[in-house]
Amino acid sequence: MPRVTVLQNDGTRMCEPLSLDSYGEKNDNSAFVIPSNSNKMTQIRDIMDALRGGNIPLLFDGTMISSSQKVQTLVNDNSKSFNESASALFFTSGTSGNPIGVVKTQEHLQCETLTHTKWLKDENFEQCLVTVPFFHIYGFLFGLSVPAALGLEIMTKEDFLPHEIVNLCRSKPTLCITNPVFIRAMLRLREDIDLSKTLFISSSGPLEPHEASAFEEKYSTRLTQLYGSSETGGIAIRSGGSCVWTPLDGVRISEDDGVLCVESPFVSNTVYDETFISIPSPFRTTDIIEMADNGFKITGRASELVKIGGKRLSIVEIETFLEKMEEIDEALGFVEYHPEQLRGESLTLYLVGDETKIHKTILKKALHDHFGGIHIESKIVMMEKIEKTAMGKKIRSRLVT
Repeated sequence: MPRVTVLQNDGTRMCEPLSLDSYGEKNDNSAFVIPSNSNKMTQIRDIMDALRGGNIPLLFDGTMISSSQKVQTLVNDNSKSFNESASALFFTSGTSGNPIGVVKTQEHLQCETLTHTKWLKDENFEQCLVTVPFFHIYGFLFGLSVPAALGLEIMTKEDFLPHEIVNLCRSKPTLCITNPVFIRAMLRLREDIDLSKTLFISSSGPLEPHEASAFEEKYSTRLTQLYGSSETGGIAIRSGGSCVWTPLDGVRISEDDGVLCVESPFVSNTVYDETFISIPSPFRTTDIIEMADNGFKITGRASELVKIGGKRLSIVEIETFLEKMEEIDEALGFVEYHPEQLRGESLTLYLVGDETKIHKTILKKALHDHFGGIHIESKIVMMEKIEKTAMGKKIRSRLVT
């Protein structure tokens, strides 16, 4: 039986056998809240206890405790009408400020676990290093369910430093489950180390192709990115510096007015948004795509496209452009529309960086030149930090200054 090992800051280790055998057992429809602010070993024990006891674990980001109590009451009060095959309820990371709960059945979790173990089964890993939280669907599947199915020892820690990941990965053949925040942090390390026996899997946000290529070259390793969402589960993967996503086995993709639509055994049937709601199939995402040979390219996100000066722009593309500047560490942008004014929109940019080196006039000219010569009425606000979810995504609820 595989085990979970949590590394402590004092050099000690906490070890425990990992058993997720109760996937197939019928739930009694009682909700069990997993507190995300507890330590990782407690999270793992609570998840396993909930599944073994036939309860429905509710997995939340740390900012959503009031919502979790509300949902727990709703599930318990409506247990007879609640989907009897429900195995867990995962909440989105809340980047928009409005977290949505996603119901996963035993079939969803088992089928997706089996699909991922198939494309990983020929690897010879000796351990799985998990740097992401377990209460997110990605962390649950790739941090617990998939390595358990592969029979791997799971290694984790409360808070990783980049060099700690490197040292653990070079100790033995490793499957490393991580996200773009850690990949970018490891790229900044000065030493180039051979991690050719490690496969890195990254999700929760795409890396630029040049970043992925640079990472593989720096560490003589392989990097696979996973694309999906809480609602859809895994959709597609891509390797190295490729910009084409290849759908996973069993996933059928189509496009509707340029927007990606998905059908697969992993897509949830029910979500929670103040109440439980059935969702249609195929599931319509918010990602704009171009079809490519054996896959697709993501060209933007409908919810992040804005219209400035009559031209459609991606707010994420603006942020990415700014973050490539040496003096800017992070950027977060919002567009406001003022139909009563001659220039009907304005852009507010929240920046983290060296304020002494950021010249706002030069910055605005750089935006003007890079984005086709359009005029962007912009306001720049310096911040000490930009808040992120536990998975490293920027929280896009409107900031007050």
